Amino acid sequence: METVFYPSLAVINPDQAGKLQGMIAKRFTIVAWSCIIILLVTGLLKTPSTLLLDSSNTMGVIMLIKHLLILLIITVGLLITFFIAPRLRMNLPKAGERPTVEFLKYSKILKSLAAINMVMGIGVLVLVVLLR
Repeated sequence: METVFYPSLAVINPDQAGKLQGMIAKRFTIVAWSCIIILLVTGLLKTPSTLLLDSSNTMGVIMLIKHLLILLIITVGLLITFFIAPRLRMNLPKAGERPTVEFLKYSKILKSLAAINMVMGIGVLVLVVLLR
């Protein structure tokens, strides 16, 4: 999202950039959590119950690692949604103001956590391919 979205902020009124970021973040959060819930439900329905916690064979170990990664992804998502994002909103600079140290700190944390989640998501996809 940031590679497409952030360059566009340079061409709009700086006073509106913060509002736009907030609106997009709110909508993205709703879509992201909806997708996670759908993936969890469909994944559980499609997973044979014998493989849920079975580490006695390669397929079971891959499935267990995949489930642990998904749990970590959800944990990081919860951290972003309920801790990082609210702090960003609290420290959002007003029109014409420079970003505060706190805002920059939480922006950096958000970027790092988003990158970590992306890498873990790619890891889940690789594990799914290995299960085929």
